[in-house]
Amino acid sequence: MSTVDDTGVDKGTWLSNASESELLDEINDEIKIAVTPVSVFVGIEAFFGFWGNVFVLYVFIKRYHDCNFRYFVLCLAFLDFISTLTTMPGEILTQQYWYKYPFPIVCKVKSFFNVFTVSGEAFCLCTIAVDRYRKVCAPFGWQIRPRQALIMCGMIYGAAFALSLPVSFLWGVHQDVKIYKGRNVTVTICEKDAQFVDSQQPFVYATAVEIVNGICLVIMLVLYILVAKKLILGRPTSQRCQNPGASMGSKSPASRAKSKQKPEISNGEGVSFTDVQIRKSIATKELSTTEMRSIDDESVPVDVNDVYGTDAETPDEDGTSEGSHKHRSRRRRREIASRVRRKTYIMFVLTILFIVTTIMYMTLLAFISGGILKSLNDYEKAVYFFFFRLVFINHVINPFVYTCLDPQFKQIIGEMKNNVLKILKKG
Repeated sequence: MSTVDDTGVDKGTWLSNASESELLDEINDEIKIAVTPVSVFVGIEAFFGFWGNVFVLYVFIKRYHDCNFRYFVLCLAFLDFISTLTTMPGEILTQQYWYKYPFPIVCKVKSFFNVFTVSGEAFCLCTIAVDRYRKVCAPFGWQIRPRQALIMCGMIYGAAFALSLPVSFLWGVHQDVKIYKGRNVTVTICEKDAQFVDSQQPFVYATAVEIVNGICLVIMLVLYILVAKKLILGRPTSQRCQNPGASMGSKSPASRAKSKQKPEISNGEGVSFTDVQIRKSIATKELSTTEMRSIDDESVPVDVNDVYGTDAETPDEDGTSEGSHKHRSRRRRREIASRVRRKTYIMFVLTILFIVTTIMYMTLLAFISGGILKSLNDYEKAVYFFFFRLVFINHVINPFVYTCLDPQFKQIIGEMKNNVLKILKKG
């Protein structure tokens, strides 16, 4: 039975007389209507991601102090910025021209930077997890220094580029035949390259990428579990016994003087209070050097939970200048420990979001490699694309997280806002 549309044209007659080009437009228009809300959502992400990451790049290049956190944030922000210029606009183009993709080169570029940015973020967040683990769980051991962090960022980009390079050959456009209302229509799709449509190489490569990124996700998860255990549960009981600093606040001045004269053995391992004082003295010397040179604010080895033990002590100890210096040193260590914890929380939030969205992305990518899209109708494809591209949230959310959780970033925003208001008032 034939049907008549709003213009009075018989659809059955039109289908039988329509050219293949007209049918191709009809097919593409149908899926365009279904996926347009997803394209709009990606466009909004691209807009906020672009300007948000431009702002992050400016702040951390021009205004932020020299530290590991700065270089790793810049590493992530530049990856996010690249994605807003390549992958996200390319994805909108793909969705809007699903069955008649017009630009083969754009398809390859979009596909390359898709893997490049996701893998780069996985490598970067994995490196950050190692850095946070060393800062929190092994503060007196080896640490990643700012110069090393900068070199690692370069290595991250190199590794992501090497891992993504095969995409330039395996992915691209190819033609396929789709049956549309009883007629064969040749469609052009941005997916596998024409030379590898019937090959297993794209599937093998996609599986290898998923394994590499999966290993990074596992490392992140394990390290942050250990970090969370340290931050939430605090020190083990044995360490509390080794450091009697927390109980010293309740002692009288005479008792503290007596403690200085006679070392106290805290356990069978022979760790004395004098040993603890020596380690604190070394940390104090490093602290002074840090303050004078204005270097990395996390460079002083500080136990993020040990600093709580000094809060109960008398501010000026015995009233001497040495006691005042110790108090200032303890306060400085508490500030450093607070920054370590805060920056760890920031990266923990970003990492958990990345893990969840990337697992979803890799799972759906495996289904695409298996050809699931051919069995979905247009609206099912739209839902699939929405969840598949939730991974783009990682390229947008970082500036908002820094604004909420990083006081220094928020302070810089306030200063810039005040400067802009002053300029506007003068104008």
